[in-house]
Amino acid sequence: MPLRLILALALFVCSAFAQQRTVSSSTRPGVNDNADGALEGTRPEKVLAVVKAKGTVTAVDLQKRTVNLALAKAGAIELSFAQPPGREQVKAGKRAAKRIGKSRLRLEEVPVGAKVRVQYYPLLSQLMEVVLD
Repeated sequence: MPLRLILALALFVCSAFAQQRTVSSSTRPGVNDNADGALEGTRPEKVLAVVKAKGTVTAVDLQKRTVNLALAKAGAIELSFAQPPGREQVKAGKRAAKRIGKSRLRLEEVPVGAKVRVQYYPLLSQLMEVVLD
């Protein structure tokens, strides 16, 4: 009898802990019940489009970590990186890699006036990838 009572009590306590709502389990995208869910769980209204374009680098701002580009179709545009400083995706194409001697560059090493191919999010004004040609 006491063994059954202890097992029933243990089962009740375990099920109570399993059903307890935590901040992480109650935060869902689109649900604004709590402050954390409103900040972290929001989704954009539409799918983010990725645009591929070719252009030239007109300026590099190392303080703001942005690149100004003159694109063939979109005109002049300023784009930032989504990655933290030092982790920017700046790659060199095959010809540029032979010319420079490396396949990846830091933002400080991107030459002004270089021909580039970019992929970026126009809605966020953020770069995905920069490839030097």
